[in-house]
Amino acid sequence: MSLNRILMPVDLAYPEVVKREVEMALKLISENGVIDMLYVDDARVHHSMVPTVSGATFSDKHLSVFDSVQTMLEELVPRPHRGKSIIRNGIVFDEVVIQAKQSNADAIVMASAKPKFRSYLLGSNAAKVVRHAHCSVFVVR
Repeated sequence: MSLNRILMPVDLAYPEVVKREVEMALKLISENGVIDMLYVDDARVHHSMVPTVSGATFSDKHLSVFDSVQTMLEELVPRPHRGKSIIRNGIVFDEVVIQAKQSNADAIVMASAKPKFRSYLLGSNAAKVVRHAHCSVFVVR
């Protein structure tokens, strides 16, 4: 299977997991294919910081996160396969599915933690993406 565009949602707190995601994506990608990295900021959705943080602080955070994703993309993905760094705000699984469709991704490669009892009841982001994405989804543990 060779894919032309892979969307890779990333969690900046776990760079070792992102490295494993990239390794998987590189096994799947075509010779001329690209990997886009996506970070979804859910802080405003969950209102965890909204009461105490100004809009300017959110803008500064957005730029900092973009720089972090761009650096990760440059360090981990070989130049011929580097796509875009994308930052979205919202609910993680919704934004991943929306971005995959907008990017016309052939596949999504994403990480998932080992399930805990709570995730059997609520479902993980990866499980929701698998159910709703228009393309194939590869889950790295």
